[in-house]
Formats: sequence, C-alpha cells, structure tokens
Amino acid sequence: MSHGVLALGVAVLCISGNVWYLPAVIDLRAGQDRPRSRRLVAAAVLAGWGTAALIMLLLLMPLTLFAVVPVVIAGATATLSLAVRARLRRGREQREEEARWAALFPARTGAPVRPTEEER
Repeated sequence: MSHGVLALGVAVLCISGNVWYLPAVIDLRAGQDRPRSRRLVAAAVLAGWGTAALIMLLLLMPLTLFAVVPVVIAGATATLSLAVRARLRRGREQREEEARWAALFPARTGAPVRPTEEER
C-alpha cells in the first residue's frame, strides 16, 4: 500500500474526528469554567488527534514507515499519560464533591429504626 493511500485514510479519519476535537478545543478555551479533569481529557483528545494529523503529514513525505513509528509512540504515550492523569484527577474531584455533600447532608449511621409491635 502506498503512502498516499495511507495518508488519505488518515486525512479522512481526522476530518471525521471533529466530533471529538472541536468540543475539546472549546473545553480548553473555557479555562477555569471547566473542571481540571475535563481540561486534561480535552488535552488528551487534542494530543491524540494532533498525533494523527502529524502522522498524515509524515506519510505524505518520502519517509519509510519505520521513520513514522517514533512519532506514533510519542503521541500515544502523551495521549495515554494525559488520559491517566485526567482519570486520577476525576476520582479526586469526585471524592471532594462527595465530602462536600456529606457535610451538607450527613448520612444516618446504622440500620433504620423500625417500630416495635407495641408501638404500632
């Protein structure tokens, strides 16, 4: 398969991926209006799609496929590390939110009290 066909396939994939990377751009531009975990996910999405676009450009150049592999590995590593950081951050944010709600509405301890036969 020629590099041109591979580049065309990646280009079509990148164009169709706008349903993921356009909302990610909006999330990053919103800044502090979005939670930190959501901005990290958006950065991961953009890193992945940016890597795909860079691969497309490299496939259009007269390079061997083995020359593209380091770019693929670097992009995948960056995307994966951002996604893992976002997941860990999201867990921390959820625990903080649960603690806030628990302070507002403390949960009852123990089983619910049922009326005895004498009280009915």
